[in-house]
Formats: sequence, C-alpha cells, structure tokens
Amino acid sequence: MKINAYMQDETMNVEEEKLQGGVQSLEVGLTVLDALTEHNAPMMLKELSEVLSMHPAKVHRYVVSLIRKGYAQQLSDGRYSLGERAHAFGVNALKRTDMLELTQKYIVQIQQHLNCSIHVSKWFADGAVVVQSLESNHVFNIITRVGSRMPLLKSATGRLHACLQPEHIIKPLLEKEWANSAKAGQYPANWEEFLQLKEKILQQGYASVIGDMMAGIHAVAIPAYNFSRQLDHVITCIGTEDQLPADQMQQAIDYLLGIQQQIDALFNPQVAV
Repeated sequence: MKINAYMQDETMNVEEEKLQGGVQSLEVGLTVLDALTEHNAPMMLKELSEVLSMHPAKVHRYVVSLIRKGYAQQLSDGRYSLGERAHAFGVNALKRTDMLELTQKYIVQIQQHLNCSIHVSKWFADGAVVVQSLESNHVFNIITRVGSRMPLLKSATGRLHACLQPEHIIKPLLEKEWANSAKAGQYPANWEEFLQLKEKILQQGYASVIGDMMAGIHAVAIPAYNFSRQLDHVITCIGTEDQLPADQMQQAIDYLLGIQQQIDALFNPQVAV
C-alpha cells in the first residue's frame, strides 16, 4: 500500500509539472496562428518565417497542421491566411463581448482627432437614446446628457437611426414629431421626403446636419454594426462652426467613414479595409 501511495504521489507530481510547463509545440503553433491573425493580409511562407524568426521548414510543419484543423488556409497564389475555424473563434468571442466596449478605442480616437464632442446612442422602444457622451477640449462644449432622446428629424443621430429601423416602427414616431412641430421649411416635412432622405443616407453610409437642430451646430453620425450586420449603436461627432466648419465637413466625413470601415472589419472579417 505504501508503494502504491508513493507511486501515485510521483505520478501526480509529474502531471503537475507537465501542467505547469505547458505543451511547447502547442505554444509554437499558436504563435504561428498569432502571426497570421495580426497580419492584415495573407502571407507567404517566407514572410511568416521572417516575422517569427523561425526556419521556413519548421514554420511549414505548423502551418500544415493549422490547415488540417481549419485554422489556416492556403490561397491559390501560395499565400497563407486564416481559415474558417479561426474566423468562427473570432465571431464567437464577439458574441460574448459587449460591442460598445470593443469600439471604445475608436470613439476616443475620433474625439482626439477631430476634437469635437462625441455621443454614442442606441435604439430603444421610444427612439434613439444617448448612452455615452464625451466632451471636446474646446472652451465651448456641446454637451449631450446620457439618457437624452434625440429627435429623429432634426439630428444626425436620429436620422441615421430612423433610416436603419423598420419603416412600420419609424413612421408613427415621425408622424408624431411632424404633428408636434409646425416649423416652416422643415426637412424632411413628410413621409415621401423622409424616404428620399433615407435612400440618400443609406447610399452614402452616414447622416449629417448643418444647423438643422441648432443654428451653428453641425454633426455627422456613423453606424456601428455587429457581427450579424445589425445596427448596435451610432457614433455622432458634434461641433460648432469653428470646430466643425461647414466647408470642411467632407474631410471629417471621410475620416469618420474610414473609422467606420475599421469597426466593420473588426466585427465582419470578410470586409476589406
């Protein structure tokens, strides 16, 4: 009995050492997978070898194993890229992660680059509601309080949300806003005009206003889609004429669309940036 107990203890010690030491070959294989993941384009074997500081023959053995398990694939031109299993891992990870948390770095990047106020909104039963607000570094700040419900007709935020929601949900809400507003020259002024605006916004991929909600205040809103290509939230940049000049809006729009493409690629790997 003592001998058996001793042998069991020794076996447990060996297993613990193995557990603590890990499996080196697996770690090397994951390092190869990391290199494919971090590179934004398919790689030749030579490139992988240089990045990993590893002999090409050794890299090739690991790549072959990754291909067999579906974590990598070889393209017709000989380059290697991530396989379907790797993409499935990414999608499943995103499903378990709050999307707004993952887009924070892009939101902060926008605020720092354009130095405008930023607010993030989500769609709820009663409309577009602000869930996050960042101030600019300017003396004069446009502050949108968290919990504020944005108008669907006059704000860039509301317009973009309205265009991306089912029409049977949006139409009654718009009719309510039209009934409560007697402002002359308002656009869109009716359902037909809204449908025209919707077509334009969907085609260009963003919504913008120049003084529509408040004189001298301009805004641009971009969508953030989740892995199912459904709208998760809207990111809106807001500024005064000095912060976001009307004659320079296109520069800000181009920058924001570039950020939107990066977010798209994060949640939809097949989207090319």
